[in-house]
Amino acid sequence: MRSNATDVRPPGDNPETSAAPPVSGERRGILLWAGFWLALVLIGAKAVMIGDPDSWKWILATIPAGTAVALGGDQDAWNWMTELIRVSSGDVLFAIALGVGGELSVRALSRRPRAAALLRRSLLIIATACAFFSVIACGVFRALGRPLSFDLLRLIRGAAVKSSIADRLSWQIVVAMLAVPVVFLVLARRSPPRRIFFRAILPCMGLWIIGGLLIKNPDQSDLKSQRLALCPHVELLRSTFVGIFGRSHPNLEPDYPPEDQIECRSFAERGTSPRTGFQPPPGVARPRNVIVIVLESVGTKYLSLYGSPYATTPNLIEESRHALVFDNINAHAPYTFCSFMAVNFSMYPGVPWAYAPGALMPPNDQPAHLPPTFASVMKQRGSRTAYLHNGDLEWGGTNEMIKGEGYDSIEDFHTWKVPELTSWGAEDRQLIDRLIRWIDEKQGQPFLAYCWTDQTHHPYAQRPEVPRVDFFKGKPPKALADELSNYLNVIHETDSHLARLFAALRERGIADDTLVVITGDHGEAFRDPHYQQQHGYSVWQEEVNVPFIVWNPRLFPDGKRMSAVGGHVDLNPTVADILGVEPPDEWQGHSLFAPSRPNRTFFVASVDDFLLGIREDRWKYILEMTGGRESLFDLAADPEEKHNLLSTDPARVKRMRQRLSAWIAFEDQYLSTPPPARIPVTLRQTTAVK
Repeated sequence: MRSNATDVRPPGDNPETSAAPPVSGERRGILLWAGFWLALVLIGAKAVMIGDPDSWKWILATIPAGTAVALGGDQDAWNWMTELIRVSSGDVLFAIALGVGGELSVRALSRRPRAAALLRRSLLIIATACAFFSVIACGVFRALGRPLSFDLLRLIRGAAVKSSIADRLSWQIVVAMLAVPVVFLVLARRSPPRRIFFRAILPCMGLWIIGGLLIKNPDQSDLKSQRLALCPHVELLRSTFVGIFGRSHPNLEPDYPPEDQIECRSFAERGTSPRTGFQPPPGVARPRNVIVIVLESVGTKYLSLYGSPYATTPNLIEESRHALVFDNINAHAPYTFCSFMAVNFSMYPGVPWAYAPGALMPPNDQPAHLPPTFASVMKQRGSRTAYLHNGDLEWGGTNEMIKGEGYDSIEDFHTWKVPELTSWGAEDRQLIDRLIRWIDEKQGQPFLAYCWTDQTHHPYAQRPEVPRVDFFKGKPPKALADELSNYLNVIHETDSHLARLFAALRERGIADDTLVVITGDHGEAFRDPHYQQQHGYSVWQEEVNVPFIVWNPRLFPDGKRMSAVGGHVDLNPTVADILGVEPPDEWQGHSLFAPSRPNRTFFVASVDDFLLGIREDRWKYILEMTGGRESLFDLAADPEEKHNLLSTDPARVKRMRQRLSAWIAFEDQYLSTPPPARIPVTLRQTTAVK
C-alpha cells in the first residue's frame, strides 16, 4: 500500500541538491582548450626567439633549393616556417599533453565533483603560469642564447644582478608579461565546445608535432639550433631535478700515465720541480711593491693591445713598451668566483661538479683549508697589504674568503661610501682614486695591493660625461652592436684610469720599484665567432683567453711579448719569482719563467653542460661531457676555433684526453680529501654523465 505521507528530509540531505551541479560540456573541456592556447603562446615565443630574417638565414643554405617553389610559396617564408615547426614541436607536445592529460585526470574524478573542480582550477592556474613563463623564457633566450635553467638561476641570484636584468627588461617584455596570462585565461575560459577540439584542433596539433619530428636539424653543431628546439618548461624542470639530486661524475680516460698528475700537485708535492726561473738584467734590482689589477669581464679579444681592430686600449699599448705581455694566459673557468680562487690562492678552482672551496670541506665539517694568499707572504716580509674592489665583496662571500688571509685592508665601494653606478658597484675611477690615496698613506713602506675592477661587467655602464667613441665608424656588426659598443667604450674608459695610475707612480718616483700586473678574470662573448653571449657558458677563446701584462720600466725597458701557455693559477708564483720571493709549498701553480714547467693549462665550465678543456702549446682540446662531443683545434692556424681536427690526429686527441683525465682525477681527489691525507690517486671508475 502506497503511503501518502510527505517524505520529509533534513535540509541538504537530498542527493540531487547536495551534490555539486553538473558541469557543462564547455566547462568540462576547458583544459583541452587551455592546452591549445598554451601551444599557440609557445609557438609565438619560439617565433620571437628565432627572430628577424638576419638571425635565421643561416638555415637557408641547408634547405634544398626549389622546395618552397614546388609547394607554392616564398622560399624565405617557407624556410622560416619549417624552422618554426621544428623547434616548437616539443613545446606543442608539452602543451597538448598538459591539456589532454589534465582533462583525463579531471574526468577520472567525475564521482568526486569537488575534487575534480579543484584539480581543474589548479591545472588552469598551472597552464596560465606556463604562459607567463614563456614570456620570461623568450626574454632569457633573446638575451643569453639559452633557455632558463637551474644552473643559470644559481648564477644570477642576488640583488647585484638587478642592473643587468633591468637593462634587458624592455617595455615589450613588460607588456607581454602582463597581457599574455590575462588573454590566455580569458580565451581558455571562453572556448568552443570540445567536439571542435577533437575534430579539428587535435589533428592539426598532431600533424605539427609529427612534422617537427620529421624535419631534420640542418646543422647538428649549431648551438642556437639545438637550444631553440628545447622546451623551456621541460628544460627548467629537468635541470632543477638534476641540480638538486646531483649529476654523476664523468668516466674519462682510465689509462693515463701516473706522472701526468705531477704538474697538478703543489710545490711541496712536486718535490724537485723548480720554483723560479726569472733573472733580472745584470745590476737591476727587483721591485719592492706589487699592484695586481683584475679587470672584470675583460678578455683579449676586444683589446687593441692584443690585436683587436677596435682601439680600446691606447694607454696599455703605450705602457707595453715597459712591460712583458703574455699572449696565451687563460682563466680556468669563465666565472668571477673561480678566477678569484685561482688568482688569490694559486689553486685550480675545481671541477664542474665540485667547485672550490665548498668541496674542500672534509667529512668532519671542519673549515676549508686554503693555500696562503700572496698577501700573507708579503705581510711577513714587512709589506702593507690591501684588497680593493669597486664592486660588492658580499657577492659570492668573497669577503669572508680573504678575511684573516694577510690583508691589512679589505675594502669595496660600500666602504668608500661612493654612489653606485649600477647594482654591481661603482666606477673604476673610484677604485684607482682609492688605490692612489692608499699608496700615499704610508710612503716609503713596501706595499702589495690586489685591485678588482667592476665597471666592465654587464650592463657596461659609462659615466654620462665621458665622451663616447664610435668604434664601428658607422658600420656596426650585425649581432649585438649596441651592447658591444657599450662594452668597448667602458674598456676604453678603464684604460684611461689605468693611465692615471701609471702617471701617479711616476709622479711619486716609485714606478721603477713597482711591479704592476694586469689580467682579466675571464672574457666576454658577443656572438662572434660562436653563438655565445656574455660569459660562463663555454671554454671558447673569447671567454677564457685573458690579458696578462707585467709592467715595470726598470725590468722591461724595451717591452717584450711571451707565448708561454698558462693560467690564473700561475699568477702568484710568477709574481713571486720576479720579486725573488719563495712561494708557499701549497700553491699549485707554476712560475711562467720556470724552465721545466709544462706549457699547458686546463679549463672547466658547467652551466647546464659539463665542459672540460686543455690547452697545450698551439693545440686545444675540448670535451663536452653531457653530449659526448670532442673537438681539437690548432689555435695557431685557427684562432677562432672553427675547424675541428678531431679525426685528423687521433693520437694527439688521446694523449690530451689522458692529460685532462689526470688533472680531473687529481682535482676530484684534492677537493674531497683533508690536506694531511692528500696523496696521488688514479681515476675512479664512475658513471657517465646522462
